[in-house]
Amino acid sequence: MAYETLLYEVAGEIATITLNRPAKLNSYTGTMGAELIDAFRHADADRDARVIILTGAGRAFCAGADVGGFAADIKSREAMESRPAAPRRDSGFPLAMVMRALSKPAIAAINGYALGVGCTIPLLCDVRIAAEEAKLGLIFPRVGVTTELGSTYLLPRLIGVSRAAEMMLTGRHFTARECLAMGLLSYVTPADGLMAKAREIAGEMLQCSATALDYTRRALYQGLDGTMETAMQFEVFALDRCSQSPEHKEYVTAFVEKRKPDFRRIRG
Repeated sequence: MAYETLLYEVAGEIATITLNRPAKLNSYTGTMGAELIDAFRHADADRDARVIILTGAGRAFCAGADVGGFAADIKSREAMESRPAAPRRDSGFPLAMVMRALSKPAIAAINGYALGVGCTIPLLCDVRIAAEEAKLGLIFPRVGVTTELGSTYLLPRLIGVSRAAEMMLTGRHFTARECLAMGLLSYVTPADGLMAKAREIAGEMLQCSATALDYTRRALYQGLDGTMETAMQFEVFALDRCSQSPEHKEYVTAFVEKRKPDFRRIRG
């Protein structure tokens, strides 16, 4: 697919979405936000893709919002001072909802600076890995704004309230190793091995039933909000659906035939 700010490709059942404004350190714009929504929706519906990897081109993953957008917002607001107040800018709400509702696993491969919105977007992915040189930072208070994309909900659940408060209230840059230690990242790799590691993780996911991954992902995130009882109720529902899926039948057949199950050929 052709985008202005992204690259999109599918190979080996992996859809790779690449932020592609390297000369601007992949800084986020309204156009990029709209294209990300479209790309994730397309990947989720793409029958040739079963796992999604999100990364950046060049030496940054995403160095935050394009400052030009802030300037335009300020100018527009000042010109409308006499009118009723309106939100200063898009908080990314639709993007967050699209990513949360994915039916396929998403891996963030953070190749360099991941600042501001470049740090919150990966929180919406299921697995986060980073290059050794990567720096992550919720720099919002240092530029006079607040964090978004549901990060005040997600981050404390990922790394605990105290660590989340430190990241959000200092706005400082954290090294990849610091983020690994606090549990924000699953792996840190040399830069030249980042995508290989992402594809390795994706390859392990591709060995699983797509139906099971979908329901498991739903259960994980519903569990953030619910109780033990609601989690178990959904597990009963999901287990029933999965046990009737083509993938489960393929596993049982393969077991009886003493071969490895081939989930990749099943398009349920």
